[in-house]
Amino acid sequence: MLHTRVIGGLTVATMITSATVFAPQPAAAFAQLPDGKAEGSGEYGLIGDSLKTIDSIYGVALDDAGSIWYAVPDGAGRGITEYRAESFDPAAGDYTGNGEYTLRGGYLASAWSDPVHYANRDSTAADPGGGTQPWPEPRGIEPLPGGGIAVGDTNGNVSTPPGTILFYDAEHTAIIGNAGVGGDQGCTRLAEGELAWGPYFAVTADRLYAPYEGCNVVSVFSVPEGDPLHRLTGAGQTAGIQPNPPADQGPGSLDEVYGVSTDGTALYTSDLGFTRAPATGMVQRWLIDDETESWELDTAFGTDGALAFPGEQIYGTVAGADGDLYVIPQRGPVRRYDAGGTYRADVQVRDVPYAAARDLQVTDEGWIVMTARGEHSLRVLAKSPDPVTGLAAESGQADGSVELTWDALEAGYGQAPLLDYVVERSDDGGATWQTVEREISLDPAATLTGLDAGEYDIRVTAFSEAGRGDPALVEGVTVTEPTPGGPRPPVVEPPVVEPPVVEPPVVEPPRGTAIPGEGLPGVQPTHEPRPTAPTRSPSEGLAATGGPPSGPAAAVAALLLAAGATGLVARRVRASRAVR
Repeated sequence: MLHTRVIGGLTVATMITSATVFAPQPAAAFAQLPDGKAEGSGEYGLIGDSLKTIDSIYGVALDDAGSIWYAVPDGAGRGITEYRAESFDPAAGDYTGNGEYTLRGGYLASAWSDPVHYANRDSTAADPGGGTQPWPEPRGIEPLPGGGIAVGDTNGNVSTPPGTILFYDAEHTAIIGNAGVGGDQGCTRLAEGELAWGPYFAVTADRLYAPYEGCNVVSVFSVPEGDPLHRLTGAGQTAGIQPNPPADQGPGSLDEVYGVSTDGTALYTSDLGFTRAPATGMVQRWLIDDETESWELDTAFGTDGALAFPGEQIYGTVAGADGDLYVIPQRGPVRRYDAGGTYRADVQVRDVPYAAARDLQVTDEGWIVMTARGEHSLRVLAKSPDPVTGLAAESGQADGSVELTWDALEAGYGQAPLLDYVVERSDDGGATWQTVEREISLDPAATLTGLDAGEYDIRVTAFSEAGRGDPALVEGVTVTEPTPGGPRPPVVEPPVVEPPVVEPPVVEPPRGTAIPGEGLPGVQPTHEPRPTAPTRSPSEGLAATGGPPSGPAAAVAALLLAAGATGLVARRVRASRAVR
């Protein structure tokens, strides 16, 4: 709802709260952003991009130092790769101002160093290309509490030396432990610590939880030594001697368990569901009892403790710090659920889809670091800015100007830092828009100048490295013709300055001189004082007396004459200035 009012030479729209429009405008009304940038509030946008295609990329991790690690199980890039964290400058990404971007890799290029590839298991930070122990199939990768990483080498039990999950120190100078070194004896009889295939695993303070896909068990190891502790069992499950048989349907069973994750309180298992009828991948939440070395299904999660995905294979899950759970299927987009198992959204970006995600991690800011098959194999995602609110327009000081103000925004969890507010105007009812060119600014105010007479729509949009949010819009801002000749300057009267009043000097008569009406000092008069003579003006001169006085009277007369002359001069000066 809008009202209009006239201020000075302008008629401007006076907004009330309902005048701000939050709904996204038609796409044709906005400039096209580069692929991967969000075009509305609540969307994901790319804030970092490797600009590479790595078809066999797999797991990803964020260590305590802020480095990004990913694993590649085969091909020329087999091994693990590190992007080391550097200083972060929100303004050093791809955003260049006025709603425009130049794609250079975003924050992944500016806040992390060029990638370092570790060619062998025993390669070190000092010699990334060195080492003598080749990688069989590195897939999963997780950070260790306090620094360092754990790498799941899914065929590591047949390597030399054997070891399925390897622990590295924080400086990446040595392997400090490994887990799952038993020989592969199949699922009919599991050797102690046997672990042949566990792509996605979980690490807590001193425990490693790793799946053995074909045997439907989850094994527990110490960290960082890698010593086998026990296997988790539950209703209808066995441990070690035989595989756990899958059920035909329903929660409570494991069917080709492929991944394990944790939210710090419970474990999540993800499986492929090959043998369920019908085939159904599942995510299940388990409560752990370390004393009894067992677990129990948390039936408050999802439906009876599980999320079911008929016809899909579920590779892994990741729990975010805000309680959300990210589900990674074999194909298709990652799906985000709340802590109770209610679906919230797909994790995708505009025009940069992926056929198969492989892993993700969530930063402390709530950003998503993801690996995916195909183009843009390593990507960093964040949410776009919130809608701008509180936009108001007021007349400016000059003709053809409008003052704008709006509510300042702040980036929340999961959003990229706010970078700029872009102001646009339209003089054809919103069919086309012109960007008001200005420096990058987070000031929630702007002045539009040089506007011709007419009616304008004005909108303000927040931008970040992720893209733009929804705009605030004010319609019907009418600029009228300025007053002919322009506004007259106010008439300023000059101040009247009065000249200083000069008082005549006081001249004391010589001691012993008698002043009319007074006696000599210390002598009391013996007769009545004479009457005071009538006062004469100086113009009367001495003619009235018939001649000059003599004696003491002459001195007094001289003083009176001088005082009268001085006053006369002052009055003439004041009169002369007043006439001017």
